[in-house]
Amino acid sequence: MPRFARPLAALFLVGFAVALAGCEGNTTVTVPSNTDTTGVSVSGHGEVQAPPDTGYIDVGVQVTKPTVAEARNDAATSANAVIAAIKKDGVADKDIQTTDLSIQPQMDYSKSNAAPTVTGYTVTNTVTVKIRKLDDFNTIFDDAAAAGGDTARIQNVRFGIENNQPLLQQARTAAMNDAKSKADALAKAGGVSLGKVVSITESQSSPPPPVFANAAAAPATGLSQTPIQTGTNSVIVDVQVRYAVS
Repeated sequence: MPRFARPLAALFLVGFAVALAGCEGNTTVTVPSNTDTTGVSVSGHGEVQAPPDTGYIDVGVQVTKPTVAEARNDAATSANAVIAAIKKDGVADKDIQTTDLSIQPQMDYSKSNAAPTVTGYTVTNTVTVKIRKLDDFNTIFDDAAAAGGDTARIQNVRFGIENNQPLLQQARTAAMNDAKSKADALAKAGGVSLGKVVSITESQSSPPPPVFANAAAAPATGLSQTPIQTGTNSVIVDVQVRYAVS
């Protein structure tokens, strides 16, 4: 062992101990994390479109009467008729879910310098219906609205893809191919060779579905059938990829 090895080591330890002793409170020694960001960082975008295979409709009733009892009873009668019509068109119980049920007083604020008064009560009852056979969508829409009569309220219509995993995989592949193409071009322009992938970050999104909101409908026999256009849905994957270079 070299002659001065031990004294130097001892001097280092003593100095380190003195430094710690001069600090108040707890002292934490932190090893910095690896913040290496060298390489080529690019984004990639992948989008796949496909026709929807499932539809959703929020259909319900709204009744206003002088008393809660009258409003609740009439709303229940109308809601039962709407649900019966939906089931008659082949929708299973598991695909009908109550999503809004409320009783709200109707207030009159027209009299100045006087407390508002209750003029009646509004009962709203809404179910969300999942429609697996899109060819039946307009029939279910019209029959539900007809069953509810003037109390019927159609709040939302939208479409989706029940199993989008195969489409997601296609979008991922497209996004990674897009990122690789950009990285190749940048590496070539920078005079470096592209290496392996160092990191990948993925995000998924889809454009909001078309929505028809707050529409009242009460078609009668002999009227035209409501047109329904399902269009296409998009599955989108975006990636952030970093490649090593040499």
